[in-house]
Amino acid sequence: MIKKYKKFLLVFVGLLFCASVIYTGGFIWANTLENGTDGFYFTKNFLLENTKDRPRIILDGGSSTHHSINSLMIENKLNRITLNMGYNAGYPLDFRLHRLSHFISSNDIIVLPLEYPYYSRDEQAMISVISDELVSYGKFHFNALPLSKKLLVITRLNFNQATKPLKNVYRLAKHKLLGSDFNFDEKLEIIKLLESGERGDINYNALLQQGIDLHKIDHNNGATCQEYIAVDKINSDFIKNIELIKQIQTESGAKFIFTYPALAGKDCFDFSTTQGKKLKALIEQIKPLVESYGLLFVGNPFESYFPDNMVDTYWHIDEKARNIRTKRLIEELKKTGLFNTHK
Repeated sequence: MIKKYKKFLLVFVGLLFCASVIYTGGFIWANTLENGTDGFYFTKNFLLENTKDRPRIILDGGSSTHHSINSLMIENKLNRITLNMGYNAGYPLDFRLHRLSHFISSNDIIVLPLEYPYYSRDEQAMISVISDELVSYGKFHFNALPLSKKLLVITRLNFNQATKPLKNVYRLAKHKLLGSDFNFDEKLEIIKLLESGERGDINYNALLQQGIDLHKIDHNNGATCQEYIAVDKINSDFIKNIELIKQIQTESGAKFIFTYPALAGKDCFDFSTTQGKKLKALIEQIKPLVESYGLLFVGNPFESYFPDNMVDTYWHIDEKARNIRTKRLIEELKKTGLFNTHK
């Protein structure tokens, strides 16, 4: 009886292991399939993948980068195609870095205007909305991760998130059997996108035409600027990310440049408060730390700060401030000597 029980247990465990392997492999494969979603997430990735043969400036970070860079202004002054990959600072930095590593070369210069929490937060604390995106329109980050990190992400998904890639399989089968079209596919021509001026920036004009008044939207939930930033000391995860950047820079030949994030709202840099003192201490640490690894860090935090130009949150500046900030960033980038500004 005991032998039969042991045999049953071994068979059960073996079947469970096989099922887990099949599910994991199927999940990873299904998440690479077209999921029929359009929008700027896909456009950004499409531009990144299809301009690899050209010298580029690639900006990456959270939504502060998305809102506060005029890429065409940089492109016209520094004579390089400039792409804005910024969106949602909830993505861990290493996810962004792994995605970049798949599509960059020695011709690229990567600019990181990282929000302050990137230096201080625990990267393992991935919020639920990011888990949702990793199996939908933010899947490009998941697909670029090494296997060990993919497995870690999968273990953290809830049931709904874990079954989302099944929709991709359904759409693929429907497309193959019935010839149905996806909403977003590779038929989009990169030349037309580039000629249209699409670089991944927020389109303020389109929002205005839609009647959206961003200044009436408040995403700060009653928090002060410093409470919203919620910084502390530099986290050990950021040290690991610097080492990853050094590895990617060595392997790809690309150059990485750090700069300060755009910030808006009154009293963000009031260093007399308890939280303000923490922010000041963090700012004083990050540049020397980054430079100690042989990486460039340009500008100063006050060049990117606009007390009266907040849009819907402290990390988002309006179009007027964006152009001022971009001009200042161009001058700082010129000082690095990495750009040929003579046509």
